[in-house]
Amino acid sequence: MKLNVPYYSQFVDIQDPFWMLRGCGAVSFAMVTEFHGIKIPSITDFCNEAKDTGGYDMINGWVHEYLVSKAKEYGLQAERKEGLTDLNEIMSSLEKGNPIIVSVEKRVLEQKRFHMLVVVGCEDGMIVYHEPESTDKGRGQYRTCDIETFMNYWRGKAVFVSKNVLG
Repeated sequence: MKLNVPYYSQFVDIQDPFWMLRGCGAVSFAMVTEFHGIKIPSITDFCNEAKDTGGYDMINGWVHEYLVSKAKEYGLQAERKEGLTDLNEIMSSLEKGNPIIVSVEKRVLEQKRFHMLVVVGCEDGMIVYHEPESTDKGRGQYRTCDIETFMNYWRGKAVFVSKNVLG
């Protein structure tokens, strides 16, 4: 299963050099909300607003609760979960047709840093995801990794977003 989620790159779709290096949460948010039919006006404006209102922390990065509150402002259902130790909730969300924003650990120059990406599917034992940190849109979308690799780098944190179902 692979969801048809739009793809954005923090290096192609953001023109501000400051946010190019930090925009993973914003472009992940844009991918997921657009998948649900809501296009944010400007990714860079979203980033600046987050920085000004506490949604982006200069030390720790994107505040997951901020993404949840913004999704709710757009009329979507959203919640953040931490301490997840298996893929059950991610698989359940995918089966319901919802991509998931996840927080992963990246190692750059022997340093750990946090990064966000969007899980868009699971096929043949592989996690399918959109990697916002790509300078080439074709290579950033629908990447795959085996489940063991994903589990090793996933921080057990996720933002689940879905359409708000009344009733």
